Amino acid sequence: MDKQTETYREEAYELLAELEASLLELEETPDDTGMIGRIFRALHTIKGSGAMFGFDDIAEFTHELETIFDLVRGGKISVTKELIDLTLSARDQIKAMLDASEGGETADTSISEEIIIAIRAFLPDTEKDLEEQESEIRKLKPEARYLKPGNITYRIRFHPDPEIFINGTNPIFLLNELQELGEARIVAQTNAVPRLEDIEPEKCYIYWDIILTTSEGIDAIENVFVFVEDDCEIHIEIIDEAGGPENETGYKRLGEILIERGDISTRELLAVLEEQRRLGELLVAAEVVEQGAVDSALAEQEHIRTVRKTRKESTSSSSIRVPSERLDSLVDLVGELVTVQARLSQKASFQSDPELLSIAEEVQRLTANLRDNTMRIRMLPIGATFARFKRLVRDLSNELGKEAIMIIEGADTELDKTVIEQLNDPLVHIIRNTIDHGIESPDFRESEGKPRQGTIRLSAEHSGPNVLIRVFDDGAGIDPEVIRAKAVEKGL
Repeated sequence: MDKQTETYREEAYELLAELEASLLELEETPDDTGMIGRIFRALHTIKGSGAMFGFDDIAEFTHELETIFDLVRGGKISVTKELIDLTLSARDQIKAMLDASEGGETADTSISEEIIIAIRAFLPDTEKDLEEQESEIRKLKPEARYLKPGNITYRIRFHPDPEIFINGTNPIFLLNELQELGEARIVAQTNAVPRLEDIEPEKCYIYWDIILTTSEGIDAIENVFVFVEDDCEIHIEIIDEAGGPENETGYKRLGEILIERGDISTRELLAVLEEQRRLGELLVAAEVVEQGAVDSALAEQEHIRTVRKTRKESTSSSSIRVPSERLDSLVDLVGELVTVQARLSQKASFQSDPELLSIAEEVQRLTANLRDNTMRIRMLPIGATFARFKRLVRDLSNELGKEAIMIIEGADTELDKTVIEQLNDPLVHIIRNTIDHGIESPDFRESEGKPRQGTIRLSAEHSGPNVLIRVFDDGAGIDPEVIRAKAVEKGL
């Protein structure tokens, strides 16, 4: 497995955990637009990155979900329990696809097909028709996708922030994602690239002009840049659409395009036109514009002419990721360093050398700080583990015909990651028992004057040097007399 694929897999698992938590929160507050946006972005990232790294099955499957939540964002579909159920099932299938791909296998495609059918049942009739059309378009060769008469052509200028690489984004991935939307002509502008000796490898000096013909709306283009829009200059405008001129030779002249984009002024154009050579050559020779800008404008001109000709003939997280093995190795090395430091301190105490003793004390102080900081790195908020149990409570409640919610307290309480891992199984067992034997059926609770929905509270808090974890429920609990009767019945 190459490094990029492994990175995608790790990020996808994190996004799936975030997706699950967000869906469970959305079920409690279905009108939370912020949570809907968070779910959409998680799906969008899983889909887009999956397509980049060769996880085509995941990308296509997730696209179906993304379509639904785009409609939810637009108020065309309401959040219901059925939608949450289906999306959680789809989330589990994406995880199964990731798990299978790790071993070079393929997940059960029949499950994916069943979920896709169920997803499309949520679509309004007009959206179903569009989805079927887009599904057929995705089967075409990439160069044929833009041949649909109803497509729109956009002019996009993408000027990344010079620090975009440092911020963890590769602009090439964004350009690749744009190409997935339709037929794109991309021209890189290199006029800002400094001399070789002045180049800083981690900085981006290039910007891009893109001419994109697509059946997607402008929202789909904006979604590509959703995570960088605050740090980059992005300009998007429509330059051709169905219903406009069909004469492929009648698109704007080169000079018009350059003036419209702000690459040159009208005065500069007129001054150069006094000579009688090809306009592009004249402009570059007069040092009015860079060759790259001329190439970009010519590419736009050629692209629009091709589109019109075809249409006429056809009447479209302040953190870094570190493998846990490296962290464990660091902890082991620090442990060995503490042992060596203790030997040094002992040796220095037997010597009559004040300077050696001073050095030993300084090493002891630094080693203690290093040990404390290393152990602090291993500390993780317990909330991520607690959040998994909300899904467990939901699924078990549905299975047993009960109604219960989980309230989490102290999610920011930190524990060593090894301890957190060891807590998982005991807590699963306790929470299962809570729902099985503690929480009563809704009708029984109602007859006892309780709310139909039971409450399970999972909390964590510091108690001196320890962390105290409590599991509480408002159910009837286990009746001691029932246990006694069972014991007598079994002869215990």
